[in-house]
Amino acid sequence: MRIILRICAYNLQICAHGFNSVPAIFGNMGAWDIVKMAIVRRRLLANRIPDDSVYPLETWIAIKASMTAKSERELKMIIGKKAHDDIVRSDINEYQLFRLREQIRYVKENSPFYRERFKNLNADDIRTLDDIGKIPFTYPSDLAEAPMTFMAVSRTKTAREFTTTGTTGKRKSVGYTNNDLISKVDIIASALKGVGMSGNDVLHIMFPAVDAWDPSLMLAGACRVAGYGSSACSSSDIKEQADVIISSGSTHIIGLPSFIYRVTMLMSSEIDLRKLGIRKIISTSEPLSESMREKLQNAWGCSVLDVWGMTEFGLACAIECDVRDGLHTDEANLLYEVVDPDTGERVPDGTQGELVLTSLTAEATPLIRYRTRDIASMISPPCGCGSVFNRKLMKPSGRMDMQFKVGMGYKIYPVMFDEVLFSNGNVIDYRMTITKEGFRDVLTFEVESKDKSDEVRKNIVSLVSDIMEIKDGINDDLIDIPRVTFTDIGAMEYSAKAKKIVDARESFDV
Repeated sequence: MRIILRICAYNLQICAHGFNSVPAIFGNMGAWDIVKMAIVRRRLLANRIPDDSVYPLETWIAIKASMTAKSERELKMIIGKKAHDDIVRSDINEYQLFRLREQIRYVKENSPFYRERFKNLNADDIRTLDDIGKIPFTYPSDLAEAPMTFMAVSRTKTAREFTTTGTTGKRKSVGYTNNDLISKVDIIASALKGVGMSGNDVLHIMFPAVDAWDPSLMLAGACRVAGYGSSACSSSDIKEQADVIISSGSTHIIGLPSFIYRVTMLMSSEIDLRKLGIRKIISTSEPLSESMREKLQNAWGCSVLDVWGMTEFGLACAIECDVRDGLHTDEANLLYEVVDPDTGERVPDGTQGELVLTSLTAEATPLIRYRTRDIASMISPPCGCGSVFNRKLMKPSGRMDMQFKVGMGYKIYPVMFDEVLFSNGNVIDYRMTITKEGFRDVLTFEVESKDKSDEVRKNIVSLVSDIMEIKDGINDDLIDIPRVTFTDIGAMEYSAKAKKIVDARESFDV
C-alpha cells in the first residue's frame, strides 16, 4: 500500500496550486484512495489523544505503550491492562525493554548485518535496561559501507528509501516500509498537536530543495492524514514566501533554522512579519542558536521551538515544549542513552556525552545502539509543561565529526560561532576558514552582511574574541586576532547543511 506517498504527492500538488485548491485536489482522489486514507487516519494514535491532554506527545507514548500491553501477552503480564492515563515511568521502562528484546530477535532473523554482529548475543540476555551495555554499538561508518546489509525486509516491501550524507560526506541509505512511514507520520502529527495545532491550522513548510530526502513530503503527508492544512515553499525569494504564507492562511512554520533566518532577515526589511499571523515557528534538522531564536521571535512575534532528529531515524525524534528546557523524546519508537565518547560506558542523566539511539519498532532499517556523534545529555522527568514520565534531551551542543581543535587543543564547533555572530543583526550568513601562520592559528570569517562598516567588523571581531576558547588561545599567543571579510548579500550561495568551518591547515590535531 503506497497511500502515504500518494498523500504526499497530493499535498505537493496542493502546495503548487495554493491551499484554497484543497477541495479540488481531494475531489480528484479516487474512492479507493479516500478509503485507504481513512484507514490510515484510523491507525493514527495521534487522533486518539484527548483534547484536554496536558502534553499530547506524552499521552501518545502512553497510548502506544498501553495498546502494546493489551496485544502482547509478555508485556501484559508485567504492566497489566492499564489505561493510557495510568501509565507511569516504570511502565515505559518495561515497554522499552520488551520492544528492545523483540527488535533484537527481529534483526537477528532478518538483517544480514545484525545476524553477524549479534551472533553471540541472545535477546534473553537483556534482562533489564542496564544490560544494554552487552549489546555492541553500530557506527555510522557501518551503515555507510554496506547499507543494504541492514535491510530487514525485501526491496518489494520497502515503500521509500532515503539517503543522507549528514556532516561526514559519506552517503547512507535508510529504508522505510509503509508501517515505518505511518509510524513517523503518527509521531509528527502528535508533535504538531503538542505545539498547539488544530484542524483549522495550516503548517507552512520551509525547506530548501533537498536531493535525496525531502522533509516536505513527510510533513505534508502528516498534516494531510491528521486533518491539518499545509503549504510549502523552498524559494528564498521573499515575495514568493510571503505570497504562499498569506494565500495559504498559514499559522505555523517549520523548516531549517538557517533557511528561515535567511528569509526572515531579507523579508523583515520590507514586510511587517508580525502581521502575517504566525503563531509558532518550529526549527528542525540543524542546530538552533539562542541568538538566532531571539531574532526570529522578535521578527515574527511568536515562540520558536526546536526539534532534533536524524534522517536515519525519520527526523522527528525530539521536540521542545513551551517551557523550552530540553526536548521531549519519542520513547515509543526510540531508546535514548548517552555514553562516554572514549570508553563507551553509559553515563547518568544530566551528564554530557555522545547520544546513542536504538530503534524499537523499525521494520525496514532497524538500527541498534547507533552512535549519532551528537554531544548531548538526558534530562529526567518531570517537566514544567505537565509531562510526568517522558525523558527529555538537552539540546545537542555540537557534533563530534564537526569539532576542530585550535590553540592549546581547545575544541570549537559551528554552533558556538552561530551564537555570537547571529547576535549581530546585520549578519545573514558566514563561513570560517582556519589557517596557520607560524605557530598561530588564524580564524578568517567571510561574512554576508547588510552593513560592511568598520563598526560591524570590529563588533564581530570582539564577539568572536570573547568566546572562552578563542580568548584563551589569544592570551596563550597561539591564536591570532580573528579576521573578517565581507561579501555581498546573495554572493554566498545558500545550501542546506553547508560546512561553516573549513580547516585549511596542512597538519593539525582534530
